[in-house]
Amino acid sequence: MGSTGINIVSWNINGCSTPIKRKKILNYLKSHDTDVAYIQETHFENENEAVKLKRDWVGKIFHNSVSSKSRGVMILIHKKLHFVLLQQFKDEDGRLLCLQALINGVKVVLCNVYAPNRDEPKFIYKINEMLGNIEGHILLGGDFNNVLDEYIDRSTINTTLTTKTGLALKSLREDIGLEDIWRLVHPLEKEYTFYSHSHKTYSRIDYFLISNACVDLVVNSKIGVIALTDHAPVELCINLQTERVNRGRWRLNTSVLQDEQFVLSLQKDIEYFLQVNVGSTDRLATVWDALKAFVRGKCLGYCSKKIKENKNKIKTLEEKICIFEKQLAEKFNETKFKEICKLKYNLHDIYNKKAEYALFRLKTHFYENGEKTGKLLARQLKKIDSQNVITAIKKDDKLVTSSSDINTVFKTFYQNLYTSENKTNTKQLDEFFDKITIPKISQEEKDKLETPLTEEEVKKAINAMKTGKSPGIDGFPAEFYRRFTDTLCPFLTRVFHEAFEHGLLPPSFNQAIISLIPKTDKDVTDPANYRPISLINVDCKILSKILATRLETGLPQIIHKDQVGFIKGRSASDNMRRLLHLLWLNKNNVDPVLAISLDAQKAFDRVEWSFLFTALKRFGLGDNFCHWIKILYSKPQAAVFTNGVLSHFFDISRSTRQGCSLSPLLFTIFLEPLAIQIRENSLIRGVLGGGREHKLFLYADDILVLSKDPANSITTLLEVIDEYSMYSGYKINWQKSEAMPVSQSCSHGSVSGFNFRWMHKGMKYLGIELDPDIEDILADSMGKLINKIKTNLDKWSKLNLTLWGKVNAVKMVITPLINYYTGMLPICIPQPLLLNYNNMIKHFLWDGRKPRINLSRLCQPKKEGGLALPNVEHYSISFEMSRLAKHWAGKVDLDWILIEQELTSPFTPIETLSQKLNKDKFENPILKFSKMVWLEVHRKYKLDPYVMRYSSLWNNPKIKIGKQSIYWAQWLRKGIRTVGDLFEGDVFMTFNEIKQKFKLEGHGHFWKYLQIRDCLKGKYKSQERTPVETFLLLPPLLCKASKWYNVCPWANNNTIKSLKAIWEKDLHCFIDDDIWDSIMSNCGLYVREAKGKFIQYKILNRYYYTPSRLYKMGISRNDLCWKCQKAQGTLMHALWECPLVFPIWNNVLSYMQSWLSCNVPKSPRLCLLGDRTEVPLLNRHSFRVLNTALVTCACLILKLWKDPHSPTLKMWKEKMTENVACEKMLGRLTSRNEDAMEQWDNFCTFLSTN
Repeated sequence: MGSTGINIVSWNINGCSTPIKRKKILNYLKSHDTDVAYIQETHFENENEAVKLKRDWVGKIFHNSVSSKSRGVMILIHKKLHFVLLQQFKDEDGRLLCLQALINGVKVVLCNVYAPNRDEPKFIYKINEMLGNIEGHILLGGDFNNVLDEYIDRSTINTTLTTKTGLALKSLREDIGLEDIWRLVHPLEKEYTFYSHSHKTYSRIDYFLISNACVDLVVNSKIGVIALTDHAPVELCINLQTERVNRGRWRLNTSVLQDEQFVLSLQKDIEYFLQVNVGSTDRLATVWDALKAFVRGKCLGYCSKKIKENKNKIKTLEEKICIFEKQLAEKFNETKFKEICKLKYNLHDIYNKKAEYALFRLKTHFYENGEKTGKLLARQLKKIDSQNVITAIKKDDKLVTSSSDINTVFKTFYQNLYTSENKTNTKQLDEFFDKITIPKISQEEKDKLETPLTEEEVKKAINAMKTGKSPGIDGFPAEFYRRFTDTLCPFLTRVFHEAFEHGLLPPSFNQAIISLIPKTDKDVTDPANYRPISLINVDCKILSKILATRLETGLPQIIHKDQVGFIKGRSASDNMRRLLHLLWLNKNNVDPVLAISLDAQKAFDRVEWSFLFTALKRFGLGDNFCHWIKILYSKPQAAVFTNGVLSHFFDISRSTRQGCSLSPLLFTIFLEPLAIQIRENSLIRGVLGGGREHKLFLYADDILVLSKDPANSITTLLEVIDEYSMYSGYKINWQKSEAMPVSQSCSHGSVSGFNFRWMHKGMKYLGIELDPDIEDILADSMGKLINKIKTNLDKWSKLNLTLWGKVNAVKMVITPLINYYTGMLPICIPQPLLLNYNNMIKHFLWDGRKPRINLSRLCQPKKEGGLALPNVEHYSISFEMSRLAKHWAGKVDLDWILIEQELTSPFTPIETLSQKLNKDKFENPILKFSKMVWLEVHRKYKLDPYVMRYSSLWNNPKIKIGKQSIYWAQWLRKGIRTVGDLFEGDVFMTFNEIKQKFKLEGHGHFWKYLQIRDCLKGKYKSQERTPVETFLLLPPLLCKASKWYNVCPWANNNTIKSLKAIWEKDLHCFIDDDIWDSIMSNCGLYVREAKGKFIQYKILNRYYYTPSRLYKMGISRNDLCWKCQKAQGTLMHALWECPLVFPIWNNVLSYMQSWLSCNVPKSPRLCLLGDRTEVPLLNRHSFRVLNTALVTCACLILKLWKDPHSPTLKMWKEKMTENVACEKMLGRLTSRNEDAMEQWDNFCTFLSTN
């Protein structure tokens, strides 16, 4: 809002179909501080086109259009305006749009009209009838195509013209009580909103008619200039007696960091400031905060100067145009008219340049990223209306809607939440901790924590900061610190050292802004249903990052393996696999077994610091580290930011800051004493598995308890939690906590005396609905997920994405959702579900039509002719391989491994994979899945899993004596387990060697030796290490699912071989296999334009329909080339050989040869396949320019694919001029290689002069 009210602008824009026009309109409205815009004549065909204006300052769009490109009205709402829509009215002709709404709690009626230019009073009568039935302050505006007063609203008076529409307007004003507010403010002035070129006359046909009750609220009303369109914008500033909403906090515009001259100047200023001020005060903290204020002033001054210069130019031009327009209205003069045209041209030029630059930045981003996975595609895929505007909130069971009241409710809520309720003293805390056994961190890790902070650590922390994130209250994002790392780092390190000595950080470090995100599927009118994110100043986050980096390496020593959240080297999937095993093992337990999911109430927000500080000491963390934590939590403050309103700061006396990298690590330490209490209490009975008792499954504050004998165990559990809560502040919401029977013998009666929600199945843990029948978990979870995915795919189908964009949409959004379930659940995906998913993806990729490229091909890597579309089944197998690698490495610290070892005893789980199925063992769905995966990966490599050196000798279906698999228990006990145990290298050991090595005693062993030697003879062959072994022997950190997914030969490469053969036939040459692999791997590598990359891929993979192909499909009547109409229209002919196409290739190659000053062969291998070996003397920078030029030429040919005409060299030059501009800007934005930029600069010069 403006400083005194809401600014509303009504404007007939006469169409905005081009990006430049749209950006000009938005820039103009933004420069005039518009809060609400009534737009007429949008000329949009549908609602999807209207969304194109939802950019920059626009938060909400309401539109009424018709199918033809005419008419259309729209209302734009500023994203900072607290706007709640009540109801909406439209006509069928795209001329009327009316919104009843609340603006900061005041009921208003926003009505935008574009009246017919014929005498049609029915339209006005319709408005009259509609407004008579709507409650609220009426603000009716738009293009009425009719003047209200013939004497002063036209430059040429026509007293005889009294239209029926004019009478209808008079009736409307009288019936509803509306006032022409501009005329009321300017009773005698003559100003106009429309100029008729045909009649050379001016008229005022655009205006606001507002309720009489609103007249006293009007601050101003004025008419703009007729410049950007043939109508002048009309402005109304009205004070609806609402509270003022802040436009927002200052934050550094990171684009100024790309102005090298400004950056250099600012760096010198910073250095000078530090030189002058360090030592002028006894505290470096004061200098640091002063430095930030100084830099902010410099940045504000620089930006303000740029904006002011631009605004002054615009203001001067508008004033001149206004004066000349008045003079011209009184008496037409050709000279004056030409002068006005010249001024309008200059004004257009300013808005054009602003619009073009903004679009050029976007175009450059799209040039490089297009539909690649990233923020640009994410913005296309996410919901259109994603503004986090809080429209109403409960206060004492009543809804409040004004921005200030909403902000006050949240401030009170968080002030209460973050106020300590601690009533315990040090003695009581010591007594609590003395009762439990707490592990200590090692001396080595403790020493690391105790050392002083170094400048190197500060630099690493700055480089680790994510860019593009909201900064804290000081407004300086991570980009600022990265840009000035060398200048700021030494001084910031000194500031940290001083803070440690004084026990106090600079004041700005302690202030955080609480931003709120609504929780999914919760009541958004309840302040408790929002997730608070603390926006902390980056300098404070740097300190937190350093401390978190130090702490994370020592946490596994003091935090039990039950806790997997935020602990380095631990995975939630490990806890889930352990849980699934225990659910399966206890399904038929005769004793009642219960699973309880505890819902912690605001867990991170209720952390009492006295308890946390005591816990840090008890876990053996040193004095220096504990001192740092106390410094960070010394006198912190927060303010709540909602709907553009920032509350006053209030003190915080408990909680950990969400958004701080140190917080989750501290929380695990805070919660561990509770976990220790539960584990140590023998009255809380868990379940057995793998040789130990299991009670707890923790992921940060997500707690699941497995309890045997729940009737007695739960009572003790509640007592333990209550005691812990009394000292720590931790609180369980028992009404939201859930209980689910694990064993069939467990009934609801086990928990009838407690307040748990009883779930027969479907209790959620880590987002997964659990079921005692674990085989059903994946089917149920994925079934529900696939329904949600289908909704997304249907929505994205309307975005007109290319195949590449659709594949990337699946990669970026769909695959992570599916992979979460398959990564967490080691269970085979049911085939019907998999088939349903694949069909759904195919339908999305090809819009329900017959696929041009089959799904398995699309899943192949790019070097093998695919688009790397993720394969859900292959990822599921890869996740299991990464888990089997933990078995192979013998990671006995994982409880699920111990459970599986117990299940498969006396064999190891890996050995059972090559044994015949044992019904008792392999009823377990997890072990069954492991075996299926093991057989499948060996099949992919054409290996026999039963006769590898790591294959089990026992119960092996391929190792038989007398047609029976064998199992010699004595040999197993002596350590003879696998085929490889009987070999020394590739040689089968002698009996004496085996007897001596394994200490075989007793009789009968020689006969067994002879039997097994004969059995293995001819089956086991000398082997190099298999790819399966190679993966499993990798270091644990490298045995990731993604690694296996990328190395496993999921499909044969016959398709690629046949593709190579087709190209060889077309090109009449042989292509060496290594060169072909290089062509496939480098496809798109030397083209930065996203569209160009995909074009090159499609050409290489022969994606395009040609006359010849369509004729064979029975779609076309003949197979003649669309251009020359003489030869057969094959792909090679259409892209290269056609006499109407080859000239453009010839011209482009000659042109590039002139620039490179070296021979560039007229080779289709170079032009179509991008074969770099055709120009071996070119370096990669020169080849990048050449390849971009050739791909651009191919793009133009494909653009005119079915057109009888061919592209010209002029068209190619124009397109290359655009591409070069994008390349140069990308170089500046990303600081690319100087040699590469020099090549583009050279080519740009050549292009502009030749």
